Amino acid sequence: MNYNFRQIIWLLVFAAIFGIVRNKLFSGGVELIGNWRDLSSGDGPIVPPSAEEGDPPFIAIDVAQMEHSLGKTIFIDARDPEEFVCATIPGSLNMPFEYLPEGDLKPYLDSVLGGAEKDLPLIVFCSGEECDLSLHLARNLQDEGYTGVMIFFGGATEWEKFELEIERSAECEE
Repeated sequence: MNYNFRQIIWLLVFAAIFGIVRNKLFSGGVELIGNWRDLSSGDGPIVPPSAEEGDPPFIAIDVAQMEHSLGKTIFIDARDPEEFVCATIPGSLNMPFEYLPEGDLKPYLDSVLGGAEKDLPLIVFCSGEECDLSLHLARNLQDEGYTGVMIFFGGATEWEKFELEIERSAECEE
């Protein structure tokens, strides 16, 4: 019995050393002793004055970041393509609110969302507090029967403020 206990201890020591070495050698490693950022601002979600009863729920940065890290939520950037390529949340789809087609939105939404189920979680955002495009696009998605719509009103600005990764497809002036 004592022999098995020593084997377990050696196996744990070897696994810990292997993990530390691998963490240091490869990109994307985690600081062992770090200053990790606090993702929760403590203020909860940003809700614009134009919000109305029945709007999709507003979410805070910590919820948006958690949903992004889980990888099961579609993030939708409601800004113009010119802004989208300059800085967006990684993996986001661009669905510019101002370019929505007139009339029946179903074919357009099916095309952009790849025929996603209507209950799939969708997080809509734009630049941040100065931008209402996410609110208007989220209302349209909700009107089209999408039930998993959430609004991250802090948007790309708050995402970047919290030093989360930003995807840039083009070099743009600030």
